[in-house]
Amino acid sequence: MSMREDFYVVAREQGLEGRLLPTWTDRSGKAIPFDPNPPPVRRVEIAEVPGVFQLLGVLTDEEADVFVRITEQLGYHQDSPVSLPHSVRHNENLNWVVSETIDATIWERSKHLVTETIAGQSARGLNARFRFYRYAAGDYFKPHSDGAWPGSRVIGDQLFVDAYPGLISRFTYLIFLTDGYSGGRTQFLVSRSDPTQPARWIDDAREVSLATPKGGVLCFPHGAHPQHCLHASEPITEGVKVIIRTDVLYG
Repeated sequence: MSMREDFYVVAREQGLEGRLLPTWTDRSGKAIPFDPNPPPVRRVEIAEVPGVFQLLGVLTDEEADVFVRITEQLGYHQDSPVSLPHSVRHNENLNWVVSETIDATIWERSKHLVTETIAGQSARGLNARFRFYRYAAGDYFKPHSDGAWPGSRVIGDQLFVDAYPGLISRFTYLIFLTDGYSGGRTQFLVSRSDPTQPARWIDDAREVSLATPKGGVLCFPHGAHPQHCLHASEPITEGVKVIIRTDVLYG
């Protein structure tokens, strides 16, 4: 793979600190050499947190390693084109709007396990805007809730932020790309008084911490979904955690 030939900056989007940050894309759709015969994906329900589940084995170790190598070469930055400051989102990040081959392959492996319907709508695919977060020792993400996103796509060398009008995300789809780090579990705040619901105020909050293995995906409701939950990433104490935040689009 030639980085120069296969990747380019499709747009520069303004970060919270005012800098124009590169948004990358891949030309050929062959950046990730996907295994044509991967093991089956397994869904695990997280009974302690309403609406949350894991999809284990979505990526092989080798596929996850390629994502990490590519993004290390593209380069991470502290600022981000989102509304949360670095004091809350204390990590490094980059945005890569992947070619359709990449998000479609990942979705094909897992779509039969994403069966939730919401207000009569069903899951239609993944957002091609992959937001990579790199956590080193001391990095964390304070409690926050995820917002909903439209589906981005690069068409004819132009970035369309809302390429599929009528589709909007309802679930976060976190892909874990590394292992061997300490700390970094995902922490959810669940209601003490009603464990079937997320916490809505701090005095009623009970913390549930989850570890997701490399190649696995953590899915949880966000945006307008009634079970959207405050969550955080506990500090990394050793090693490096790299994840992809993307979204399940509904329509």
